[in-house]
Amino acid sequence: MTKSLLWLRKEDKAGEHRVPLTPAGARELTDAGVHLVVESSDNRIFADAQYAEAGAELTALHWTQAPAHAVIIGLKELEDGTTPIAQRHIFFSHTFKGQSGAAAVLARFAAGGGSILDLEFLADDQGRRIAAFGYWAGYAGAAVGLLGLLHYRSSPLHSPGDFPALRAFANRQALLDALRNSIGTQACKVIVMGALGRCGRGAIDLLTELDVGIEITAWDKPEFDAASKPVADIIAHDLFVNCVYLREKIAPMITPELLRGNTRLTIISDVSCDPNNSNNPIAVYDAITSLQSPFRRAWGSEVHPVYLQAIDHLPTLLPQEASEEFAAALLPHLREYLQAGASAPVWQRADEHYRSACASYGIATGMVPVQSITAT
Repeated sequence: MTKSLLWLRKEDKAGEHRVPLTPAGARELTDAGVHLVVESSDNRIFADAQYAEAGAELTALHWTQAPAHAVIIGLKELEDGTTPIAQRHIFFSHTFKGQSGAAAVLARFAAGGGSILDLEFLADDQGRRIAAFGYWAGYAGAAVGLLGLLHYRSSPLHSPGDFPALRAFANRQALLDALRNSIGTQACKVIVMGALGRCGRGAIDLLTELDVGIEITAWDKPEFDAASKPVADIIAHDLFVNCVYLREKIAPMITPELLRGNTRLTIISDVSCDPNNSNNPIAVYDAITSLQSPFRRAWGSEVHPVYLQAIDHLPTLLPQEASEEFAAALLPHLREYLQAGASAPVWQRADEHYRSACASYGIATGMVPVQSITAT
């Protein structure tokens, strides 16, 4: 009798409360015969006891102590290290698009015989991602942008460090209530780039649901293509929310030179958040920000300061809604993988992305694609 082993690891990233597998999904997998191990964690939006009630085995062990045949699932990147990794991991690795530090991470997997099935690169036959947090990233990104605008507009003498640390909201309504209480009757003008995508729709929905007189400029590819570069229209707004998913090099949206002529723009909310990519079109910063320190000064904004947020896990501010939507979309494919191995096209393509990323750095994986993940 064989049974697949799925190991839900706790997150290393500070402030991360989301999960790729909810207790409801855990019950479906355990009922289907999957051996589910869940690392105990006080930070998840769902309690350990809910997973235990769903048939999971709770453990205090770290995933590094899991057997080699285990499939490890999480969301955000792993802690830095050099120890070879033997298991297959499903998570957002941020290593397939030439990001800094990618080679070292990929080398750990190749050396140990493990592999990465990156959540960002799980796509259907038409190339559409099967599960994404984009909507809630845009929703939260617009909210953080507004909070930043209210904070820095109140005093031009503020420094980036003056903005308080962000904490997760109980739910969508709690976030809306907090924003309405803060905004009051203040008016502002917001431009959303990439307005027709999942991320852009989330940003537009947040701004619309507030219903407090915000003037919204919604741009997508036609408007961007028609505009001169960098895009001077951006600095005619108070808040710029970038929701463009970066697939390839595009013309710069903002440069330090453009910001030197700025007299209005106060906040850039870079929801797409890809500063370590050489193709980053928001060429006024080079490092992410965090929940603890959400904003930094943008380069080139000496005359009229522009503050920028680039938090790479914004949906954790609404962890329940974000987790439930993402996990529900991922679950049927995850179940398919656990029951049928890597033969399904979604997972074959994911494995090819991993091997291609390794090859781009001259890293030999030394393995053939895994066709079965079950073990006695």
